Amino acid sequence: MLDKSDLQAIAELLKPIYTKLDSVDSRLDSVDSRLDSIGERLSNVEEDTKITRNAVNNLLDWADDASIQIVPLFKRAK
Repeated sequence: MLDKSDLQAIAELLKPIYTKLDSVDSRLDSVDSRLDSIGERLSNVEEDTKITRNAVNNLLDWADDASIQIVPLFKRAK
């Protein structure tokens, strides 16, 4: 059976491993926060894209409306 001095010796041997694990853990936290930031920016881009797409579709519908002008502004591809 291990006594207190044996356990202390094992703990001393494991200290570098614990230090490295703590370092890895802090780096993973940093990566997680950066990924969260990227996800927020992507959701903003997605929202802006939806707004732009809606505006463009409204303009295309308006330009395609024959009651607004005699000659349509463009011929829509079919």
